[in-house]
Amino acid sequence: MGSNNISGEVILIFTGGTIGMSEKPDAGGVVPDDNFTKLLNEVTPDGHDIKIRPVLWSDIPSPHMSPDKMLNLAHDVENFLKEEQVLGAVILHGTDLMAETAYVLDLTVRSPKPVILTGAMRYFNESGYDGIRNLVDAVRTCLLPPPEGTDVIIQMADKLFAAKNAIKSSSLNVDPFIGQNTGRIGFIAGESVILTRAKPGRRPRLPFPVTGMADKVHLVGCHPGMDSTVLEMLIERGAKGIVLEGFGAGNTPPGAVPGIDKCIEAGIPVVLCTRCVEGGVWPIYAYPGGAANLKQKGVIIAGGLSALKATLLLQMLLGSGCPCERIEEIFAEESV
Repeated sequence: MGSNNISGEVILIFTGGTIGMSEKPDAGGVVPDDNFTKLLNEVTPDGHDIKIRPVLWSDIPSPHMSPDKMLNLAHDVENFLKEEQVLGAVILHGTDLMAETAYVLDLTVRSPKPVILTGAMRYFNESGYDGIRNLVDAVRTCLLPPPEGTDVIIQMADKLFAAKNAIKSSSLNVDPFIGQNTGRIGFIAGESVILTRAKPGRRPRLPFPVTGMADKVHLVGCHPGMDSTVLEMLIERGAKGIVLEGFGAGNTPPGAVPGIDKCIEAGIPVVLCTRCVEGGVWPIYAYPGGAANLKQKGVIIAGGLSALKATLLLQMLLGSGCPCERIEEIFAEESV
């Protein structure tokens, strides 16, 4: 890919993550280490009219990226992209919650300009460090550019994934992501970026501005023999929303059903996901605790959304004052 005929700026936003960390024996392991400036020295776009504008947004590990921080980042990215000379944004982020932050951006950023997230699985002073290659390839992808309105993209290990479907499937591999149910949308080949399935999406995915992230929205993982203890405790403590991570096509133990009933009776939205990486929730089974049975009771089906993304979506909807009937409609739109 060449960018000789392109002029403008790429915003390079550093949020933290392994890409900027180093091993520190005194600290007992790998920690943030102020390596952003060193990374910047490695970015040399092909075109002479391209400027990289660095933004040190934060330097935090990925698990420290709270829902409120994700939404604040989305608002900041939106403001940068409003500038006429800005071509797009590349965001350096830890991989643990990269897919979730990307999804929040995908839901809320209204600009059609490209937004690319990347990071590293190896730390800065580790042999085989992958951060520089991923960074350079992310800038290349940003300058392609993808079709206007394409989903926010994750670029890692020469592969491109849509934010909605990206999921981290490996905790250690330098190629950690898969495209849940859909596969990758493109790849890097030498100096070229090749899109195989990217097309203009429905960005932003929400039809109204997201004004806040609701608290007291809880993700509850099901386990064999589970009863209603946790659900009843959450009701007592003022839960505003529940996301259940069930088994298979979205099925739960029968002991959890009384607690689910109490949530519905209390007006607390309950969203059903599955722990399965492929397939998603399908309301097939009508036995007690089966997805069809729960849907009849008023449980919201999350389809192919991961439990983490479903939780973020529910937080955004409740935090923006979305009525319950609209919540079910939006999940139905997002579940395909």
